Parts: sequence; structure tokens; C-alpha cells
Amino acid sequence: MAGTSPAVTPVPLVSVVLPSHNGVRYLDEAIESWRAQTHERWELVLVDDGSTDGTRACAERWCARDSRIRLVRHETKRGLPAGLDSGFAAARGEYLTWTSDDNVARPHMLAALAAVLDERPDVGLVYSDYTVIDEHGVPAGRVDVGAPWELARRNCVGASFLYRREVRARVGGYDEHLALAEDYDFWLRVSAHFTLHAHHHDLYCYRVHPRSLTARHARSVARVGDRVLARHLGRLPWLDRRDRAATYVALAMRASRRREPVFAARLLLAATRHSPESVPGFVLERIARRVRPSRPGPVRGSAR
Repeated sequence: MAGTSPAVTPVPLVSVVLPSHNGVRYLDEAIESWRAQTHERWELVLVDDGSTDGTRACAERWCARDSRIRLVRHETKRGLPAGLDSGFAAARGEYLTWTSDDNVARPHMLAALAAVLDERPDVGLVYSDYTVIDEHGVPAGRVDVGAPWELARRNCVGASFLYRREVRARVGGYDEHLALAEDYDFWLRVSAHFTLHAHHHDLYCYRVHPRSLTARHARSVARVGDRVLARHLGRLPWLDRRDRAATYVALAMRASRRREPVFAARLLLAATRHSPESVPGFVLERIARRVRPSRPGPVRGSAR
């Protein structure tokens, strides 16, 4: 009709980045979970990281169907950190998150996490509990995420999170040299400058299956994660010197078990610099833990 202005897509409040390399198997289900969000002001930035299956065609179909979905393409595979940085470079929202092509968001995830950031201007990053599902979508257990201080032990943020655009502007993007621990590295950098908040509601489904990064590279994830933590440990203002020394000792003991004596020695030296009087006790405590019978615990660890 003459004189009719074209429809204007409102600027989204939340940008979701979804990188994928040959992830067509679960991609439709993942995208549908974002389209089902009760929070309406969102956009989904799909990043095709040089896929050779039907990922690109699937993404293009969704882009044609829903104007809130956009596609960024890598002609060749560049890896997850590069995919994240490409996606966030195209994102327009004030609140940011990312997801995997095999995971599913619960319908109220964005609304719940955005409400926390709206109500708590002091919080830079909010993260929530989630459910682990198998390759068929059958629940295998709930993960209750840890308190922010547990970042000094492990990647406790997990798979469901939302953070402010100013967080990324302050700490930078994801390190392309830290594949398998790029998220842990990012959370540690964020924690040095912003308040983190654990929101104990189950808002996400994290899929574990034989082709997932965690399943294929579990040992490498742990090893790279320890090196990332060692890199940042001396710069975390929320740790006192005894806690910092205790963490260096824990990392040293794990490095020793992996037969990395040089790295273990460097970590023990760092522990001694921070709290020399405490290190012998910390070492003995760690040895005692190794000889005690272990008990099974809840599902923990980095979610990918």
C-alpha cells in the first residue's frame, strides 16, 4: 500500500549467540527453545563455523522465517572462541548470553535472568541451575551451581547465564588460544571487576552425548582449566592470601598427579610467596584427602 512505512524490528534487550560446527542434529530443537521464550525482546545470532553438513541451510531457513534470527558465517572452521567473538560483534542487545547447538533453554530463562539484572544494578553476571539431559533429552540430574567464590576451585558458572554488555566491554572477548576453557577464563576475568550472582532456579537443559566437547575432551578440559585458573589466581581481588595459597597447592597436587613436575613446582613456589607459613599444612591436608575413601557427589564441572 502506498505511503506505508516498512516494519521496524525493535532493538533487542537480550542477544543470544549460538555458534555451531556440523551441529544440525539438534539445531532445530535448540532454536525452537529460544523462540519459545516468554521474554520477547531477544535476538538470536547464529554463527556457522565452517560447517559441512546441513547446518548452514538449517540456519538460513530459520533466518527467513523469523526476523529476530540472524546468521554470521565462517567459510572455514575457526573454533568456538572465534565463533563467540564473531557472534557478539554482531549482537545488539544490552544483555548477552551464548548457547550450544545441542542444548535447550527453558521458556522462562531469559525473563528470569534479565529480571535479576534489572533489579540488581550491582550485578554484572547472573547464572542459574540447570538440568543435565542425555542425547535423547531424558533428564539425568540437576546441577545446583556454586557460589561465585567457588570459581577459585572450578568453573562453577555452568551453562545458563546472562551478563551486561559493559562486562564484555571491560574484560574483552573470548581467548581464541584457550579452546575448551574459554568460558572459565572469561568468568575469572569478569569476577575481577564485577559482582556475580547465583540464581538457584533450573532454567536450562545441558545435553551430554558422545559427540559433545565435554565427552570427547574431558581430561583436556580439566588440564586447560587448571592452567587458566593458575594464570588468574594472583589477580583475583576477592581471595585473601591464605585462600590463594591453598588454591595454588590444590593445583600443584593435581599437576603432580598428571606428571607435570615443572608446573607443580611453579605452583608450590607461588603458594609459598603468598602464605609461606600455611603451605606445609595445606600439602599435608591434600595428601590426607587422597588416602581417605571417596564418596560419590553431585554432578559438577564445566558445562559445554
